[in-house]
Amino acid sequence: MKYKLMAVDIDDTLLNRQKEITPKTREAILKAQEKGVKFAVSSGRLPYGVRPYAVELNILENGGFYMGFNGGAILNSDEEEIAKTYLDSKYIKPVYEEIKHYNVTTMVHKGSTIYADRKVNDYTEIESKVIGLPLNLVDDIAEFVDFPVHKLLIAGEPDELKEMEQVLLDKFSEDVDIYLSAPWFLEVMPKGTSKGLGLKAICDYMGIDISETIACGDSFNDISMVEMAGLGVAMNNAEAELKAVADYVTENDCDNDGLAEVIEKFLLSKS
Repeated sequence: MKYKLMAVDIDDTLLNRQKEITPKTREAILKAQEKGVKFAVSSGRLPYGVRPYAVELNILENGGFYMGFNGGAILNSDEEEIAKTYLDSKYIKPVYEEIKHYNVTTMVHKGSTIYADRKVNDYTEIESKVIGLPLNLVDDIAEFVDFPVHKLLIAGEPDELKEMEQVLLDKFSEDVDIYLSAPWFLEVMPKGTSKGLGLKAICDYMGIDISETIACGDSFNDISMVEMAGLGVAMNNAEAELKAVADYVTENDCDNDGLAEVIEKFLLSKS
């Protein structure tokens, strides 16, 4: 199979745990693009936090894409939005009322700013520091939001988020999508928005079949993308649930060029 498109998650997939792209991974991505393979950088982050990697790796100048908000916003190489979804505002208050008594922080993104309620925890700071955006505090997210949002991002202790995930699924699963993007991040997304459907939207835009794609990831929000792709790859450091649906699990983790392993094996090998 000749693969034409490779979608890659950012944290703990493209990046190692020190939030770096290793030289070997960078070289492999550049070589694959020289052979004509397009890349799509995919993340739960807002597009502002995804774009720098697409620029750094020459993905845009080579006709690639970047995907933010878990497929809620997809931009092409001309930085035009080819797909976008927003969370229906009527669900924001009911969801927020259900979770605000938990010891968690709820965040939304607007432009290049993150807004959070006042229950700030260490995990909230992760979001702000990783994507390099300021964190503004408000008293009540549901009352504050009067603009379109792509998602609610809830940060907290993993055990509490697992409990909350089930509570929200029991009440809202028919109306919105709810899943963990990391053990400390729970996402409330528009129904039918996912990295998998984002990958399908890119394929439709390119005029290629989904079977001609590779998708690589490590966490829960990568499951749909890995299942959808022609070749679904889980990093060695991936969550067990993702490994269970992957076609291939890397021998090496994100700290040891696991992504380069995939590119060399499936895109650069002459065999």
